[in-house]
Amino acid sequence: MKQRPSIYFIAREAGVSTATVSKIINNHGNISKETSERVLKLIQKYNYVPQQRKQSGSSIGVVVFFSNRQPLASPFTARLLNGICLSAFAQNKNLTLIDHERFSALTPEEIYCYYAGNSLAGMLLCNLAGENPVCDRMIRSGVPFILLANTGSRAKVNFISTRNYEAVRDLVDYMICLGHRKIAFLGMLNRTFDSHRDRLRAFMDICKAHGIETPPEYILDLPNAELQTIRNAMARLFARPEPPDALFIASEDVYEQFPQFADLIPPEFSIAGMRLENLSPRNDDREWSAVYQPVEEIGRLGVERLLELVSGKRRHVQELLDNAVHYGETIKRLKK
Repeated sequence: MKQRPSIYFIAREAGVSTATVSKIINNHGNISKETSERVLKLIQKYNYVPQQRKQSGSSIGVVVFFSNRQPLASPFTARLLNGICLSAFAQNKNLTLIDHERFSALTPEEIYCYYAGNSLAGMLLCNLAGENPVCDRMIRSGVPFILLANTGSRAKVNFISTRNYEAVRDLVDYMICLGHRKIAFLGMLNRTFDSHRDRLRAFMDICKAHGIETPPEYILDLPNAELQTIRNAMARLFARPEPPDALFIASEDVYEQFPQFADLIPPEFSIAGMRLENLSPRNDDREWSAVYQPVEEIGRLGVERLLELVSGKRRHVQELLDNAVHYGETIKRLKK
């Protein structure tokens, strides 16, 4: 049909009242699952937008996926959201923060209905793996979206991330060149996200290239970045009969808290890891060896590219930003 349909058209096609259509759109009332699915499929099919919300695209939906229900407690997520806010507000767009647990349960039709009913230009999904079923439902919904901080390479979705593999490889190679042969790897959810898989893969590849065998007990996979979790993992690591002489920290959130564990670290121990840009550890004036990720830039660019998708200026977004590698004094040369 040439014109977008009215609520009366949707109601007539579904065989229900306009009041029922309105309740389904706003998730109110006790409507049967069969009726809701029939109406939602028609809404998606005909690209229906509620009359009172014809000013479509006034807001950007942001879904932050996290494990501890404290998204703003994560320095990484807070910095990412700051970049999103700066760019969205500069382009006169509002932000709609969406609860990831409820959003994950939506069908493609319900996702589209939420998108249309809330006047969203599109959605940014933060901290979500590309192969997650939510991505498939997003694709089927037809709602424009971009993954932030994950490549989504397995699912071939739109994404903006950084060149994690290359940067980690270079920094660990530097550690090895300074004499380290017993390097441990500490990360969060190492195999859950593309970006974190790339970090672990780079670590293992460069160690293998130098002929270094990494014991499985040297690979630590933390479920969160809570202080006690990190402390317990570090205590177990250094209590081993053959403890490592260096550590690569693959999580920005863990590395930011690491100065608080100085009492556990041997004096000549070497440390490097992933960090947020332009941040310095508290009560520590050393030059830290780190891969600095442009996290705010990921958020800013995410908004710009999403709006370009919506306007038709772009058809796909698959971008990897460069990281900055800093070879600081927290990596020490081992004496031969």
